[in-house]
Amino acid sequence: MDNIMMNVRAIAANEKLSIEKLAEKCDIDPSHLKSVSSGRAVMTARDIVMLSKGTGISVYNIQY
Repeated sequence: MDNIMMNVRAIAANEKLSIEKLAEKCDIDPSHLKSVSSGRAVMTARDIVMLSKGTGISVYNIQY
């Protein structure tokens, strides 16, 4: 996955988790991550870092 950009929905699918479970795994508020995945909220730098730490996906491959 070196050059593949992944959004929140793709990351959840890749991890075989719901958005809510992905949020819990990555220590992100589930309602915030659901809003991000639907385009109602903006992903923060903290979100990107926490998604990276929780999934092992490089911050450079997380689409915001």
